[in-house]
Amino acid sequence: MKKYLKQIIKLAITIALLTYFYSKIELGAVKQHIFNLQLWPLVLFFVICVGNMCLSSLRWKLLLDADGLIIPFRKLFVSHWIASFFNFFAPSNIGGDAYRITDIAIKSGKPVNTVASVFIDRLSGFIAMSLVGTIFPLCGLRSVPQEHWWKLCIPFCFFCCLLLVLFLIKQQRLLRWLMRFMPKVIRGKVEKLLDTFLQSTQAYKPVVMWRCIGLSLLFQFFIIVAVWCIGQSMSLQISFFDYCIFTPLICILESLPTSINGMGMRDAGYVMFFTAVGITTAQTDGPLAALLYVTMTLLYAFTGGLLFLRRTISKKS
Repeated sequence: MKKYLKQIIKLAITIALLTYFYSKIELGAVKQHIFNLQLWPLVLFFVICVGNMCLSSLRWKLLLDADGLIIPFRKLFVSHWIASFFNFFAPSNIGGDAYRITDIAIKSGKPVNTVASVFIDRLSGFIAMSLVGTIFPLCGLRSVPQEHWWKLCIPFCFFCCLLLVLFLIKQQRLLRWLMRFMPKVIRGKVEKLLDTFLQSTQAYKPVVMWRCIGLSLLFQFFIIVAVWCIGQSMSLQISFFDYCIFTPLICILESLPTSINGMGMRDAGYVMFFTAVGITTAQTDGPLAALLYVTMTLLYAFTGGLLFLRRTISKKS
């Protein structure tokens, strides 16, 4: 029961949040938005998804190459795309990361090193996301009502926590000291795995990390453009700079492990965003924007599922 308790709690929170936000939607507004949707921003949204997958695969390859694991870019790209399918249909992004680790570990023969590359890959992405979410609000603070300023502190707090994690990994001493408090039965195996993991992270020199963070910053900018595309398809009158301020905050909210795949939390982020910029129909437009974002992401993830099916069939044959 303990194994499933966490997922049960997440499911309950997700249902409660979705019920709260979607009960406020007016059906007439839904029909109007559907009939008035512009298609070109949604096509651009899909193109951005593919482009960002290329950036993510390149970032992952930089880390693997630094650790001596030479995997072709094409294989990493396909693995990433298939992982997007598992990210969407698994309870959390861990499902997609687990696929990436398993897939590339088979090819590299070094599972712990592969885990290290995926972990640092994720960490650099989160650092870039929180950094963007810290800088843009400072630049546009005057355009945000004072009662919403506290919300803009969330990315900065997130950024500080991530820097602490990166510091602990680089210093290593505290992590090794904490191993002393583990049960003796498993301490030896865990210390051995930790040694391999930390040795692998030491291969990521500062120049490699800076390149990864640079790619992550570019990735985050295109995420902002993708959310802007959602707004354009709904004909929302919101400036692009406002998207730069609030999109990282929405990304942080939906990445919190409080609901299934960020559902509910994402809707809350859009409602908060639209309310802050003065959209009078934020209670309706926010959940609709989140739903449209999920629908487009589902379409993209579904193509990853087709790639996985093709790969499975080719292996059997």
